[in-house]
Amino acid sequence: MRGAEVLLMLGVAGLALGTCWCLYRATVLFAGWQRAVAHVTRGGYSDTERLDDFFHLQQSFGTIRGWNWRDGEGKRWIEDEVLFETAEGHTQRAIVGRQVTRSWKPSSVFAIWYDRANPARVTAYGAYYWTAMAVLSLALLYAVFAWGIDWARTGRPPQWLESIADEDEAHPQLVWERVADLVSHK
Repeated sequence: MRGAEVLLMLGVAGLALGTCWCLYRATVLFAGWQRAVAHVTRGGYSDTERLDDFFHLQQSFGTIRGWNWRDGEGKRWIEDEVLFETAEGHTQRAIVGRQVTRSWKPSSVFAIWYDRANPARVTAYGAYYWTAMAVLSLALLYAVFAWGIDWARTGRPPQWLESIADEDEAHPQLVWERVADLVSHK
């Protein structure tokens, strides 16, 4: 096997394991967890931090909070203290982590999922989120198996992709190529 095939197979294995993890999380949440509406009592993203993020143009370097490995692209990981009511009518407090858009004021009311056996265990990423991630992962796995394996093995793209690339209309001239054609005395 060539290096490209090995890398592709490692990627496929990682994607398959990630799909299994997403399906596992969705199954666990659907089986034993309950959805509830949470009200933030103490936020984890202050106005000063939001303003600092606004002035640093989506970069973590040099901000008050600095960089956190759980921050996403244009996102911040925050932990809020929330208050919610269980299905039995008990009021419960918990700490929940979630990603919010940098420099925007996060919502003070949002949906959470809590464990019916232990309501202190909560998550902002519910069963529908994990199901959607599993479906997207399966679609990507299908695309890799439909086109990528042969491409890595033979070194040639699929026939439909080659036919698109062979058409001259698929390659429009760039602005400077057009200017060069106009200026040249052909």
